[in-house]
Amino acid sequence: MKSELTIYLLEDNSDDVYLFKQLLANDKAINYSTLETDSLDGLHKLINAIVPDILVIDLNIRESIGLDTLVEVRKFSLDIPIIVLTGNDDEIGIQAIQLGAQDYLLKSEINASTLKRAIQFAKERLILYSALGQLATRDKLTMLHNRAAFDEKLEAIESDFLRYEVTYSVLMLDINNFKPINDTYGHLVGDKILQHIGHRLQMFNRANDFVGRFGGDEFVLIVPKVDNDEKLQRLIANKRKVLNGQYAVQSITGEILNIPISIAIGGAIRGINAFSPKELISIADLNMYKDKELNAAKQESGNNNCFSKKD
Repeated sequence: MKSELTIYLLEDNSDDVYLFKQLLANDKAINYSTLETDSLDGLHKLINAIVPDILVIDLNIRESIGLDTLVEVRKFSLDIPIIVLTGNDDEIGIQAIQLGAQDYLLKSEINASTLKRAIQFAKERLILYSALGQLATRDKLTMLHNRAAFDEKLEAIESDFLRYEVTYSVLMLDINNFKPINDTYGHLVGDKILQHIGHRLQMFNRANDFVGRFGGDEFVLIVPKVDNDEKLQRLIANKRKVLNGQYAVQSITGEILNIPISIAIGGAIRGINAFSPKELISIADLNMYKDKELNAAKQESGNNNCFSKKD
């Protein structure tokens, strides 16, 4: 049975449209379904209706010339692989790749083999770039977003705040008494604790919330639409309920350890507690350390838990 592959072609030359379709006809392995349009608006409407597997765009159409065509298409092309068609100018093709296209073809050199190969490579290249992009913005241990991803997200949500006044909060989280865990059981156990906490944060998390590892044993959340202290405290209480408790971890010797974990949490709301992203992080961090000091005081008063092996 043939596999199906849908292509949207942006081309205003009817002869080139005919040639393109003929090059993909009668393939033994793949059934290429091509829909053509001669305008940017037409392409946008096609994508809004059904997302294709590949976009092939002629850079020179009546309403747009050169790389500007690619720039306009990229505004609504989602994560669809793009192949650009150009005249006899490799330099333009290379610049198109630098601007986000996955491949380019010179019209004078297109044949069935080069076209089909470009289509396949474009799909594979986008998958590879997406995977590399994920690795660049992920913490390798917990697979949460890393600090670079946090900075990028904070910039984007701050832009929404300034434009639409959509409030948001930042929560800073830190593991209480994490150093004794590493000192007692080793960093392997400590790493497993960090992974477990990262997993819980991912599981009990709203779709629009950002969850990241800030560094060491610190985690960070960006939560949209928290606009008063009552909501913030309710959010913090919910995170405590999810994260505090016993964590079962296997030691390097195979022992099953039952380790009590508590999390210090501090938060702040943009526009209420803080008036810039930098101040927001600073206040959330300060509140987290106040919470940590409160936990330490409770321990000193006799509320210490002891590490124990699982029965």
